[in-house]
Amino acid sequence: MTVRSNEREKTLKHDSNYPENFWPRIIFLLSAGAFIYWVMTSPNSETTLHIYLIEPIRNRLSSL
Repeated sequence: MTVRSNEREKTLKHDSNYPENFWPRIIFLLSAGAFIYWVMTSPNSETTLHIYLIEPIRNRLSSL
């Protein structure tokens, strides 16, 4: 893979030990884990989830 930056070319080395989508997958899994931890430990997470996640989805589906 070649990346152009400031009129010079750099060749990025591909490490065979990591899949191509390694970092996005790690970031997604860590974010999902943090979200699940927050839901399990926060005293008002149910209210927050209903206000910002469930109710907007219900409103969107009911308008269809």
